[in-house]
Amino acid sequence: MYRYLWFQLGVNLKRTTAITINGESSSTSSLAPPPAKYFSRIQNQNSRVVTSTFSSFSTTTSDKTKLTSPDSEFIVSYLINSCGLSQGKAITASKKLKFKTTSNPDSVLTLLRAHGFTESHITKLVTKFPFILSFKPDKTLKPRFDFFKSKGFCGIDLANFISNDPTVLRRSLNRSVIPSFGILKSIVKSDECVIKIIKRNCWILGPNEVKKVIVNLELLRNEGVPETNIRTGLSSQPRVYTQSANRFKEIVERVKEMRFHHLQTIFLKAIHGLTSMTEANWRKKMDVYKRWGWSEDHIRTAFRKHPHCMAASEKKIMAVMNFLVNEMGYNTLSISEASKVFCYSFKGRINPRCSVVKILVSKGLIQKDFCINSFITIVDKSFLEKFVTKYEQEVPGLMKVFQCQLNYQDLL
Repeated sequence: MYRYLWFQLGVNLKRTTAITINGESSSTSSLAPPPAKYFSRIQNQNSRVVTSTFSSFSTTTSDKTKLTSPDSEFIVSYLINSCGLSQGKAITASKKLKFKTTSNPDSVLTLLRAHGFTESHITKLVTKFPFILSFKPDKTLKPRFDFFKSKGFCGIDLANFISNDPTVLRRSLNRSVIPSFGILKSIVKSDECVIKIIKRNCWILGPNEVKKVIVNLELLRNEGVPETNIRTGLSSQPRVYTQSANRFKEIVERVKEMRFHHLQTIFLKAIHGLTSMTEANWRKKMDVYKRWGWSEDHIRTAFRKHPHCMAASEKKIMAVMNFLVNEMGYNTLSISEASKVFCYSFKGRINPRCSVVKILVSKGLIQKDFCINSFITIVDKSFLEKFVTKYEQEVPGLMKVFQCQLNYQDLL
């Protein structure tokens, strides 16, 4: 199924460590800057840059911000005036560039703007990947943009994607991007789903990464995981499936030992939960839960109900437990049955909702032992209807408590 694309992907893998320009590999070592000279020597040379641009620099400037030649001074000026970089970032970026005219860089910027890149996109992109200004726009950049456009990935979405992480520009289009895209599409069945995947993990278009995906997904198939679950899992959490084959296999075995059923979607959620942390971090979080009286059985119960409870930081676990136990009065062990609570924002959801419920309980409007899941997991609209607007006349200010404009203790 993947033979042809796999063959394309496997060609010259070593070239992926180089920057591909016009179909040729160019080692990044060739981009080394010329020997450094003090900035004070540059001031005495003829340059196209207005001297006042650099008047703020002194002889105490660090090595990272020293200019190296009149050409560098010219490049720095271009980066500041045409790309919007600050002086410091422009000097750093200039060490990776060599050009004496603005013809090619101007063409690159024109192409970027034509594809929906704003000035802020350009500034961010050039700061992260200055060498883009050395690309041949028609031979190197345009084919990439045309390919993504043919897949429905263009305009502001593509500009956001590339400016946030220009990794894809370093990949060979024909040896890496296109075959990797094809393999992913053969799994998730649509261009739209592949775009969703690469937005979440642009590294997945690398030849080695997509090979890991193929191996790990084959392991899941051998375990009997339904294809629909595999597609959903890859689309929502692609990074999970780029683990090394050995680590991924260990995690799958561990999930099976915890008695997660391979036919259920929570099987893949458990895999995600375990791949998001090291064994040491797992132990640290277990210790936090144990401080609140949970046994290992309670922790396993919580993890089986909602695996992402172990993805919460130790600080957040402590804050949520302290609030629910000491302020809300919940039994510490009962919280293990409602472990999804740790996946929500403390300030955005847990605190305001619990505060409203606390007020209603104190006034006898709802029962005391109100299940956490019954009000934490529902959508805002349902919560407002059931717990806020329904009681606003009896408890003036309830809406302000929900909106965090009033402390719940003021209404007790």
